[in-house]
Amino acid sequence: MQRVAASDEIRAGEMFSTQIDKTKLLLSRVDGQVYAVIDKCTHLGMPMRKGKFDGQVITCPFHGSRFDIKNGENLDWVSNIMGMNAPKWACKMIELGKKPAPLTTLTVEEKDGDVFVDL
Repeated sequence: MQRVAASDEIRAGEMFSTQIDKTKLLLSRVDGQVYAVIDKCTHLGMPMRKGKFDGQVITCPFHGSRFDIKNGENLDWVSNIMGMNAPKWACKMIELGKKPAPLTTLTVEEKDGDVFVDL
C-alpha cells in the first residue's frame, strides 16, 4: 500500500487527482468511504479528471462514458462528443468497435489520517 493523500483532502462530491510513479489516480469519498480508480477512460484512455463527478458517477469529458467510482462499472458508453449530444449512429462510429469496459478500481485503506492505495 502506498500513501496518496491525507484523509481530509478526499472530500465527498469532489474528485481528488494524484499520481504514483507514472500511474494517475482519481479518488473521492462516497458515503464516508474513500474509493480510487485509475484516471483513464476505458474507451480511448483519455483522462477522467476533467470530467463531471456527481454522487458516485464519473463522466468522461470527451465521449460521455459514465462510470461508478465504487466498483468501476460502466453505466453508459460513448453518449456524446466533447459534451455535445450526438446521434446514435455517430456515437456508434466513435465507439470504434470497442465494447463497454469498467474502470480499474484500487483497494483503499484509511489509517491514522492518511489514505493508502494498493497498486
